[in-house]
Amino acid sequence: MFLAWKEFKHSKGKYSLIGLIMIAILFLVFFITGLANGLSFADSSAIRNLKADYILIDEEANDTLIRSALTQKQVDAIREQLDGDSTPLAITMSAVTTSEEKNVDIAYFSVDMENYAKLEISEGKNIDELTGNEVIVDEFINIHGDFQLGDKLIDRTSGKEMIIAGFTRDHTYSHVPVIYADTSLALNAIYGTEPSYNAVLFTGSKVTVDGFDTLTIDEAVQSIPGYSQTQGSLMMMVVFLFFIAGFVSTIFFYIITIQKINQFGILKAVGANTPYIAKSIVIQVFTLTTIGLLVSVALIYGMSQVMPTEMPFRFSTTLVLNTAALFLVVNSFGSLLSVYKAAKADAIEAIGRGE
Repeated sequence: MFLAWKEFKHSKGKYSLIGLIMIAILFLVFFITGLANGLSFADSSAIRNLKADYILIDEEANDTLIRSALTQKQVDAIREQLDGDSTPLAITMSAVTTSEEKNVDIAYFSVDMENYAKLEISEGKNIDELTGNEVIVDEFINIHGDFQLGDKLIDRTSGKEMIIAGFTRDHTYSHVPVIYADTSLALNAIYGTEPSYNAVLFTGSKVTVDGFDTLTIDEAVQSIPGYSQTQGSLMMMVVFLFFIAGFVSTIFFYIITIQKINQFGILKAVGANTPYIAKSIVIQVFTLTTIGLLVSVALIYGMSQVMPTEMPFRFSTTLVLNTAALFLVVNSFGSLLSVYKAAKADAIEAIGRGE
């Protein structure tokens, strides 16, 4: 510990430069990771937060929820075979016009209000309290204006009017706010056609129905068109950033170790053992990494407070802890190269050079 802090004090400029580079790389790692997390959430949060254990869809949909099409007759037959609570689900991409004549893209999630579990409401009525043409809207719609309870929305396809009776949060689909409505409103009243559903949601034990596939919530999320490809690309960037960050840190400390190899040899000549020197190197790496993590987290947090609401960025404690832990592990392994080099320092050779 003593040796590590003495070196920090003696070479402030050198270690400050390494710290700044580490902060910059970690900031980029956190930013890309938060962006990937935000894009994932904006694309799928409504599916992730469905009040169900399983989703039953048409087997011809190739395990893709949005491609599934079920008739009312099929839905009724399926629900008769299910033991737990169930409700049909219809997902419809559409647009609404606000009282200020703004057009807003939305996604209808039509369910059976009497059998669907209560949502986490931030304001207003819950789903089992809706009447007439009342709907529940995700708060993400507020990026298009200041919406209040009682405001009217007009479906652009049919011209039907809806009234906002409640707000929920974290229910977006394909980066647009979700409107929860009863199937009789969103399907029959708005479109005036024979109901067509995407799935039947149910809770309880997993059930197999001939002619239909049963998905978990995670499987349904992965089936969203383009979701896996987008997340795969972003996570590949994050992985490469981790490797680059670890490589840069390892090389910096290795070069510093090479520059100090003569001093390490002299330390060994006066009685310092290899574990003592190795501990000094590890402490330096751990300290600089920790400082870099703390500063970069503070910078990211500050930036997240001023970022536009519509920008899909999610910064959570779990994200920070997981990223920090992984980076500490990567840098700790990288420090072993410097430790190995220091262990090879020869006391006799160092004394000879000193002469």
